[in-house]
Amino acid sequence: MTAGRPSSSGVNPEPADWEAWAAARLPTSVNHLDNAAAGRSSIATLDATSAHARREATEGAYVAAAGAASTLAALRENVAALLGVDTDGVAFTESAESALDIALRAWPLAPGTAVAVAPSEWGPNLRAFRLAGLHTQVVPVGGDGTIDVAALKDLLRTTPPGLVHVTQQASHRAVRQPVVEIASLCRDTGIPLWVDAAQAVGHCATNTGADLVYATSRKWLTGPRGIGMLGIGDRWIPSLRIEPKPMLGDAPLLRYIESDEAHVAGRIGLANAVDEYLAAGPELVAARLDDVGRMTRTALGYLADWEVVDPVDAPGAITAIRPTAGQDVVAVRGRLLHDHAIVTTASGITRAPLDMNEPWLRVSPHVDVTPERIDALCAALVEASR
Repeated sequence: MTAGRPSSSGVNPEPADWEAWAAARLPTSVNHLDNAAAGRSSIATLDATSAHARREATEGAYVAAAGAASTLAALRENVAALLGVDTDGVAFTESAESALDIALRAWPLAPGTAVAVAPSEWGPNLRAFRLAGLHTQVVPVGGDGTIDVAALKDLLRTTPPGLVHVTQQASHRAVRQPVVEIASLCRDTGIPLWVDAAQAVGHCATNTGADLVYATSRKWLTGPRGIGMLGIGDRWIPSLRIEPKPMLGDAPLLRYIESDEAHVAGRIGLANAVDEYLAAGPELVAARLDDVGRMTRTALGYLADWEVVDPVDAPGAITAIRPTAGQDVVAVRGRLLHDHAIVTTASGITRAPLDMNEPWLRVSPHVDVTPERIDALCAALVEASR
């Protein structure tokens, strides 16, 4: 614990209700504070994934997939509910990035279409828009980085873009956009709303009324890597540019964009991870992650030579700190890992080039973090910053 700072155990009570979450996972030799990069799958999720892979090897891959049809159908139903679309509006991809690429190819967007974004937009998304021949239109935000809904309403009326794109939960800092309100505005004006929920699904509610939502398995849902999710509202599906596959017959249109080489074992693992998330209670998980964020930001706020980027009460469990004494964030992240076995992320400017002008250190614990682990981070940061 850093001198002059109270223990973070005085900020938030011990998470006794979340001990089962930790117990369901393999013991780790590191202090894993990097769930915004990739969460830790449960033993049951790992077992479900590997069991299906073994069935592929012993029964045949397509036979095993057919045998898992009911599990895959239940997964599709659960993901549809999480994303706020009909079951036929769900497609599984290889990642959130691939889901966006597919959407940009399938949606009838003319070259040069304007895409309205917030300054906190994920950098690779901006690149994807540029490569697709679109241009971005930055919308006004408040001091906390969230979109000014009144200003957006004026923009949609006076200089309407062809598309509004919102990263619901920012990757690089504790900013969560008011997607429900934005979706209402977009419905009123007929402008489609796309939502990047890669950091939001499993973190907060993602059933927001958006027209298109995409996400990933590997972060807050703690599912396997290599699985992405795409959800599209039914009123937009008929206009999509998707070529049917004769061998799939009259399957729902979005099935045609799913890969013939899909990682089915990963989808089976995701099915288990989603079941665990639903059993834990999405509202309880979201509330706990808000508590985790407050605990983390409060504790890090006492450190010298670092500044917490967002307010203590900002939503969610992602915390960014910026160096105030010339520290090299990449070097500090390396020392935290190699000298103290603490896993964090060094966020470069490319993660949010409209919002960042220097690298920040990102900390993203999950529901099972303890105050002692945050105290250990604070103590290690004092040493790693020297």
